[in-house]
Amino acid sequence: MTMERYQTPFLNQIFVASGILSTILSCGLGLGFLAAFLDKNPLEDNARHVENTSIRFIETAGEVAFVPSILIIPYIMQKKGRRIAAIATILPLLFSWLISFDAKHFTGLLLVNILHNIALGGAATISSIIISEMCSPKYRGTFLMLETAMISLGVLLSHISAIYSCWELISALGLLTAFYGLIGSYLSPESPYWLISKGHMVMCAENFHWLRGRDQEACKELETLMLTYKIQIQLEAMKPVRKLGAREKILDYLRSLIKVDFLKPLSIIILLFSFVGFGGENFVSNSSFRNIFKLANGKYIGTIILDVLALVCSLTACVLLQVVRRKTLFLFTGSCCIIFLGLMSLFVIMQSLHLFSKDYLWLFLTVVTGFAMFMSLGTTALPFSVLGEIFPMSYKGVGSSLTCAYLWAFGNTILKFIPTLTTLLGLHWILLMAIILMISILFFINKVLPETGMKSLVEIEQLMKSEDDYEAVTVLEEEDNQQFDRLQLFLV
Repeated sequence: MTMERYQTPFLNQIFVASGILSTILSCGLGLGFLAAFLDKNPLEDNARHVENTSIRFIETAGEVAFVPSILIIPYIMQKKGRRIAAIATILPLLFSWLISFDAKHFTGLLLVNILHNIALGGAATISSIIISEMCSPKYRGTFLMLETAMISLGVLLSHISAIYSCWELISALGLLTAFYGLIGSYLSPESPYWLISKGHMVMCAENFHWLRGRDQEACKELETLMLTYKIQIQLEAMKPVRKLGAREKILDYLRSLIKVDFLKPLSIIILLFSFVGFGGENFVSNSSFRNIFKLANGKYIGTIILDVLALVCSLTACVLLQVVRRKTLFLFTGSCCIIFLGLMSLFVIMQSLHLFSKDYLWLFLTVVTGFAMFMSLGTTALPFSVLGEIFPMSYKGVGSSLTCAYLWAFGNTILKFIPTLTTLLGLHWILLMAIILMISILFFINKVLPETGMKSLVEIEQLMKSEDDYEAVTVLEEEDNQQFDRLQLFLV
């Protein structure tokens, strides 16, 4: 049923990616929905008012719901496949939008926020992986960068709705985009990379050709994928057979997490997201900056301007990735972010010394806008793109879980103290600390980040292997392929 969708492989890839991107768009609509709704509408409770403690409880409940999602959904993805994990992610999103049509009470909004965050956690952990495995290296970067564009578009539409109070329209859009994501995920084939990891070689080849075609480049990638799997089978066969109990299995699994081919990509991802975390919206969205954007036409106008800028820059980055290497783009945009952040710090210091006139406020706004532009032009989106590519097949589930757990912990520890530190130390010292951290992180990223553009996932996995594993694989690759035929690996 799914294997005759379109005539060309590229259209098949668009179909598969559009389902994931539609789900991301629905999550973006949910990100801005709750905050804008609570700001514009008092809830219809008995007291006809929700206290700040109730609002904080709703937000906290959503943050807590994010945690089990980033643990369970990747486990489902690793054990049951990408399609089942995508469907499990979208179902709570559908229910949340259905409830949102009549969510005017505390209980309704609480349930909506919990379901939204469950879906958001699942989408954050699996979307990049699914797109990376389904799309060819030529188009993979563009599809991955579109994820950030969809988030920006969803948030933008939510903020626009806050001006006109079109809540039913946003709920309808969220429901339609989530439903399309569900249909797209149901009709999409299973990932060839997951199928080969489970030994389904014939189904892997069928799905791979449906997605990539039968040109020379695609056939070469499939041949390399098959050969790599056979090598892994032979390496496993060389190990002594042991009967392991539950405790030994857990210890054996934990030992696998301290290998180079897992720690290396994990450290790279943590560095990338730390750079974004210490820069990005976490500092620009500080209350000292938000007040600047509360323009005369309403406090959402400045936010909408930044949302439009983020969307345009994200779309521009999709084009740039076709002509610029990913590592180069990240280093360039990251360096520009540091420069603009330094200028912002300088202006804040001058203002504290009463050397900065309000007549030059436009200059400060220009610097803030430039900072936001370069963050959206590649710095913010590229870590999520690399997340789907850099982890080896056996570590994709746990790798995405730990990465999102780190983001959750970062946002609920360090970032919670930024307003307090700003009050104690001053905004200029906070910005200077951020600049020092970002420079240090960018230096290490330049040393360890490999170039993943135009490389197959098998090639990227080889870059992450330790030298001992790489040498063992190289020796086996040099053997005649006929030796594998003698093993009679008829795994379907």
